[in-house]
Amino acid sequence: MSLFLILATLWNSTHQLEIQLLGKTVIPGTASDLSGMKNLLEDKSPNNRLGGFGSAIAYTGQGNNYLLLPDRGPGDGANSYSCRFHLAEINVSTSGKLDFKLLKTTLFKTPEGSTLTGSSKGFGSSGNRFDPEGIRVLKNGSILISDEYGPSIWLFDSTGKLKHKFIIPEKFLIQNKSDHAEKEFPPSNKKGRVTNKGFEGIAISPDQKKWLAALQGSLIQDRNPSNSDLKTNGNNLRFLETSIEGKHLREIVYKMESAKNGVNEILAIGEEDYLVLERDGDAGESARFKKIFRISTKNATDVSKIISLPAPKLPEGIVPVTKTLFLDLLDPKFGLKGKDFPAKIEGLAFGPNLPDGRRLLIITTDNDFKPDESTWIYAFAVKID
Repeated sequence: MSLFLILATLWNSTHQLEIQLLGKTVIPGTASDLSGMKNLLEDKSPNNRLGGFGSAIAYTGQGNNYLLLPDRGPGDGANSYSCRFHLAEINVSTSGKLDFKLLKTTLFKTPEGSTLTGSSKGFGSSGNRFDPEGIRVLKNGSILISDEYGPSIWLFDSTGKLKHKFIIPEKFLIQNKSDHAEKEFPPSNKKGRVTNKGFEGIAISPDQKKWLAALQGSLIQDRNPSNSDLKTNGNNLRFLETSIEGKHLREIVYKMESAKNGVNEILAIGEEDYLVLERDGDAGESARFKKIFRISTKNATDVSKIISLPAPKLPEGIVPVTKTLFLDLLDPKFGLKGKDFPAKIEGLAFGPNLPDGRRLLIITTDNDFKPDESTWIYAFAVKID
């Protein structure tokens, strides 16, 4: 064997070890949670359905326990779903077996004890409508949640009781709210988040001094004015960086690979390094883009004073985050691509470190509460330099 072939073989072996699919498991869409809620929702679906819970995941820091977060419930805001989160144990064996055990379901509540509703109609005086999309756990047990309706960032205690709502810059907010998505589009609103494209992901820096919230799609004012299709996200997404005390530090730009993609999660590696999940909305054989990028925010320009960042080009002098491909879920070597591959890859969390020093990366899917669609959990071993 030539020296070149030997070196190539060694490189491929090392590269394979850097990212390895350890195992996967599936939870049926008809499973029940532990809320004890036996009533039916407006669409006749059970209120205790264990659905949508792969929308986000966070490691608790204890054993093999994770928090999993359903979003606003079945029917895209059409039901009075009581928003909640779940505690589950996820064990990954050295043989690649992945076991999931639901331990507890907890309802989110206001300081007065009222539940938070996923209904899109709950935006009146009560202000209790809630579309939780991202979850992270602080060292003191508090839970940080990104909400897509606002968009907003909410802080809860470990019992699900609301402690604090962070103030969000005006440019992210719409002025005219509605329970009908099309009534929130221009011309009703000329700035702010697009319906269902608010804060989709959130990360906490390892020192827990700041958080970074990621929009799923560009703000109304950051889209190409020649494109009236709001299902197309634009290329320039703002990430909001804020201290844990609530001081806005900066806004930075993440450029998507395609205006048709969306960002679904962000996970901290270091103080200025993150993993970002960017994907299309297609399932099965139609899926074309399900990628995780490693980004650096170190040299990104603060754009908080810039009103509009229309696609596709950025104004001169603005530096976005740098990004490199970290993991392509459709890479044939993982064997995941095919007719059963889910559309909505949404949750990212590091678990406890593996015995060989690599990090355990858990990836979850959102089944939108559909009884005929399962939730998938994937476990990867990854090397982080």
